[in-house]
Amino acid sequence: MKPIFVVTLALVLLNGISPAQVAPPQSSTGIAPGTLISAELSKAVDAKKAKAGDRVEAKIVADVFSDGQLLVPKGSKMVGRVADSKPHNKGAKDSSVGIVFDTLSMKGRELTLVAVIQAIGPAQPPPNYGVRSGFPIAGKTGPTPSGGWGEPPATVPELDPSSKGVVGLNGLALTRSGPASVLSSSDENVFLKVGTQLILRIEESL
Repeated sequence: MKPIFVVTLALVLLNGISPAQVAPPQSSTGIAPGTLISAELSKAVDAKKAKAGDRVEAKIVADVFSDGQLLVPKGSKMVGRVADSKPHNKGAKDSSVGIVFDTLSMKGRELTLVAVIQAIGPAQPPPNYGVRSGFPIAGKTGPTPSGGWGEPPATVPELDPSSKGVVGLNGLALTRSGPASVLSSSDENVFLKVGTQLILRIEESL
């Protein structure tokens, strides 16, 4: 038996622990704080209906890489919950919803982390929606009908990693309260549509 091993074994026995506990492996998601994730809400969030504890889910819409390695594949999910909700009503014109994202679900496994909303923007129009020629109304002639089928969709800003705060959603404000991202309005009910764009920033990876 080599002297070095004897000394090591003596120290282990003296401290009353097994050799396997001397240097336990460190568990990590591999996702560093500051990592940005592009996502879209999978289900609407309405301050009038939301209750603390309600599930909130966002679909990740772009692969996340680090040093050339794929960390989070497109199609994974960020899962969280409503922390608190205040609806707009006659007695209180202001409204707010606090959301905490704390779980990343991908490839059949779930990772615990803390993520906040860095930026929020309106839902993008359907990918194949564009200019469509109008159709005639039976028995009538005239100009091309106006509206969704005859006009291009309104320009909607697309969020990117440099985006911060509220983009393209008038009257909405974004603040922080502990781990919760708080969306608020001073005179309207907070309602986030399906597809609402999010840039999420990892604050802590557990």
